[in-house]
Amino acid sequence: MISAYILISIRPGNSDKAIKEMRKIKNIAKISVVAGDYDIVVRVQVKSLENLLKVTDKIHMVDGIKKTTTQVIEKEIAL
Repeated sequence: MISAYILISIRPGNSDKAIKEMRKIKNIAKISVVAGDYDIVVRVQVKSLENLLKVTDKIHMVDGIKKTTTQVIEKEIAL
């Protein structure tokens, strides 16, 4: 299983609409609204990098999405 964080910049005034649309995308495990350089961080869990590409393509199709940056999780450490 491949996990990744997708950092998303949204055009002003489009957050609620974009979140509503992203909730429909398969393989998105969590959607977090954050402060800072990005507006939303999405956690994705997929079986392959090809499936990750499909998810990011679907996110790019959501109206109001300005830019994304994908961070693949190489190792996760439980505390």
